[in-house]
Amino acid sequence: MLHQLSDRSGSNVLEGFKLYRYNPSLAAAIIFTVAFTLTTMLHTYQMIRTRTWFYIPFLAGGVFEMTGYVGRAISASETPNWALGPYIVQAVLLLVAPALFAASIYMELGRVVMMVDGDHYLFVRRSWMTKLFVSGDVISFLMQSAGEFDDRPVSSTALLLTE
Repeated sequence: MLHQLSDRSGSNVLEGFKLYRYNPSLAAAIIFTVAFTLTTMLHTYQMIRTRTWFYIPFLAGGVFEMTGYVGRAISASETPNWALGPYIVQAVLLLVAPALFAASIYMELGRVVMMVDGDHYLFVRRSWMTKLFVSGDVISFLMQSAGEFDDRPVSSTALLLTE
Protein backbone atom coordinates (compact mmCIF):
# COMPACT_ATOMS: atom_id res chain seq x y z
CA MET A 1 0.00 0.00 0.00
CA LEU A 2 2.83 2.43 0.80
CA HIS A 3 4.36 1.98 -2.63
CA GLN A 4 1.15 3.45 -4.14
CA LEU A 5 1.58 6.97 -2.73
CA SER A 6 2.32 9.63 -5.31
CA ASP A 7 2.10 13.38 -5.65
CA ARG A 8 0.08 15.26 -8.29
CA SER A 9 2.75 14.80 -10.94
CA GLY A 10 2.61 11.03 -10.45
CA SER A 11 6.10 10.61 -8.98
CA ASN A 12 6.61 8.31 -5.99
CA VAL A 13 6.78 10.50 -2.85
CA LEU A 14 8.28 7.69 -0.77
CA GLU A 15 11.30 7.16 -2.98
CA GLY A 16 14.31 7.06 -0.67
CA PHE A 17 12.13 7.00 2.47
CA LYS A 18 13.31 4.66 5.25
CA LEU A 19 11.35 3.60 8.33
CA TYR A 20 14.55 3.68 10.39
CA ARG A 21 17.32 6.19 9.96
CA TYR A 22 19.70 3.55 11.30
CA ASN A 23 20.01 -0.21 11.21
CA PRO A 24 18.36 -1.69 14.33
CA SER A 25 20.65 -3.94 16.34
CA LEU A 26 19.46 -7.53 16.66
CA ALA A 27 21.78 -8.17 19.62
CA ALA A 28 20.48 -5.14 21.55
CA ALA A 29 16.86 -6.07 20.81
CA ILE A 30 17.42 -9.61 22.11
CA ILE A 31 19.24 -8.37 25.23
CA PHE A 32 16.44 -5.92 26.08
CA THR A 33 13.73 -8.49 25.32
CA VAL A 34 15.35 -10.95 27.74
CA ALA A 35 15.97 -8.25 30.36
CA PHE A 36 12.37 -6.98 30.30
CA THR A 37 11.01 -10.54 30.26
CA LEU A 38 12.99 -11.50 33.37
CA THR A 39 12.23 -8.32 35.31
CA THR A 40 8.55 -8.41 34.38
CA MET A 41 8.33 -12.01 35.57
CA LEU A 42 9.99 -11.01 38.84
CA HIS A 43 7.63 -8.04 39.31
CA THR A 44 4.64 -10.27 38.54
CA TYR A 45 5.72 -12.67 41.27
CA GLN A 46 6.26 -9.79 43.72
CA MET A 47 2.90 -8.22 42.88
CA ILE A 48 1.00 -11.47 43.41
CA ARG A 49 2.90 -12.35 46.59
CA THR A 50 2.34 -8.93 48.19
CA ARG A 51 -1.08 -8.30 46.59
CA THR A 52 -0.08 -4.85 45.34
CA TRP A 53 -2.59 -4.69 42.49
CA PHE A 54 -1.85 -1.04 41.75
CA TYR A 55 1.31 -2.32 40.04
CA ILE A 56 -0.69 -3.79 37.15
CA PRO A 57 0.15 -0.77 34.90
CA PHE A 58 3.82 -1.40 35.70
CA LEU A 59 3.51 -4.99 34.51
CA ALA A 60 1.63 -3.85 31.40
CA GLY A 61 4.55 -1.51 30.70
CA GLY A 62 6.95 -4.43 31.00
CA VAL A 63 4.88 -6.50 28.57
CA PHE A 64 4.78 -3.53 26.17
CA GLU A 65 8.58 -3.21 26.38
CA MET A 66 9.04 -6.95 25.75
CA THR A 67 6.71 -6.89 22.75
CA GLY A 68 8.24 -3.67 21.42
CA TYR A 69 11.73 -5.13 21.50
CA VAL A 70 10.49 -8.30 19.80
CA GLY A 71 9.22 -6.01 17.01
CA ARG A 72 12.61 -4.30 16.94
CA ALA A 73 14.33 -7.70 16.69
CA ILE A 74 12.10 -8.67 13.78
CA SER A 75 12.92 -5.38 12.07
CA ALA A 76 16.63 -5.91 12.69
CA SER A 77 16.45 -9.27 10.95
CA GLU A 78 14.75 -7.65 7.93
CA THR A 79 17.31 -4.86 7.36
CA PRO A 80 17.12 -2.97 4.96
CA ASN A 81 13.70 -4.17 3.69
CA TRP A 82 11.66 -3.49 6.81
CA ALA A 83 8.02 -4.50 7.10
CA LEU A 84 5.61 -1.90 8.40
CA GLY A 85 3.96 -4.13 11.07
CA PRO A 86 6.99 -4.71 13.33
CA TYR A 87 7.98 -1.05 12.95
CA ILE A 88 4.55 0.16 14.13
CA VAL A 89 4.52 -2.35 17.01
CA GLN A 90 7.91 -1.26 18.32
CA ALA A 91 7.32 2.45 17.74
CA VAL A 92 4.00 2.55 19.61
CA LEU A 93 4.72 0.12 22.43
CA LEU A 94 8.18 1.46 23.25
CA LEU A 95 6.69 4.96 23.40
CA VAL A 96 3.72 4.06 25.63
CA ALA A 97 5.50 1.75 28.11
CA PRO A 98 7.38 4.46 30.07
CA ALA A 99 4.10 6.29 30.76
CA LEU A 100 2.75 3.12 32.37
CA PHE A 101 5.90 2.82 34.49
CA ALA A 102 5.53 6.45 35.55
CA ALA A 103 1.85 6.01 36.46
CA SER A 104 2.78 3.17 38.81
CA ILE A 105 5.49 5.27 40.40
CA TYR A 106 3.00 8.13 40.97
CA MET A 107 0.59 5.73 42.67
CA GLU A 108 3.42 4.41 44.83
CA LEU A 109 4.41 7.96 45.78
CA GLY A 110 0.85 8.63 46.94
CA ARG A 111 0.96 5.54 49.14
CA VAL A 112 4.34 6.47 50.63
CA VAL A 113 3.11 9.99 51.43
CA MET A 114 0.06 8.48 53.13
CA MET A 115 2.17 6.02 55.18
CA VAL A 116 4.55 8.69 56.48
CA ASP A 117 1.76 11.24 56.99
CA GLY A 118 3.52 13.68 54.67
CA ASP A 119 0.49 15.42 53.15
CA HIS A 120 1.54 18.79 54.56
CA TYR A 121 4.83 18.63 52.57
CA LEU A 122 3.13 18.27 49.19
CA PHE A 123 2.60 21.16 46.78
CA VAL A 124 -0.43 19.35 45.34
CA ARG A 125 -3.06 17.44 47.31
CA ARG A 126 -2.38 13.71 47.33
CA SER A 127 -5.77 12.99 45.75
CA TRP A 128 -4.77 15.10 42.71
CA MET A 129 -1.18 13.89 42.38
CA THR A 130 -1.70 10.82 40.18
CA LYS A 131 -4.33 12.59 38.07
CA LEU A 132 -1.99 15.53 37.48
CA PHE A 133 1.05 13.43 36.60
CA VAL A 134 -0.88 11.03 34.36
CA SER A 135 -2.46 13.99 32.55
CA GLY A 136 1.05 15.34 31.96
CA ASP A 137 2.10 11.95 30.55
CA VAL A 138 -0.89 11.89 28.21
CA ILE A 139 -0.13 15.42 26.97
CA SER A 140 3.52 14.45 26.48
CA PHE A 141 2.51 11.35 24.53
CA LEU A 142 0.20 13.38 22.28
CA MET A 143 2.93 15.94 21.63
CA GLN A 144 5.40 13.18 20.74
CA SER A 145 2.82 11.63 18.41
CA ALA A 146 2.21 14.98 16.72
CA GLY A 147 5.95 15.39 16.25
CA GLU A 148 6.19 11.93 14.70
CA PHE A 149 3.48 12.75 12.18
CA ASP A 150 5.10 16.09 11.40
CA ASP A 151 8.36 14.35 10.40
CA ARG A 152 7.04 13.17 7.03
CA PRO A 153 9.11 13.83 3.93
CA VAL A 154 6.17 15.45 2.07
CA SER A 155 3.17 17.38 3.35
CA SER A 156 -0.09 15.44 3.47
CA THR A 157 -1.79 17.88 1.10
CA ALA A 158 0.57 16.83 -1.69
CA LEU A 159 -0.25 13.13 -1.39
CA LEU A 160 -2.82 11.33 -3.48
CA LEU A 161 -3.70 7.69 -3.22
CA THR A 162 -3.41 6.07 -6.63
CA GLU A 163 -4.12 2.58 -7.82
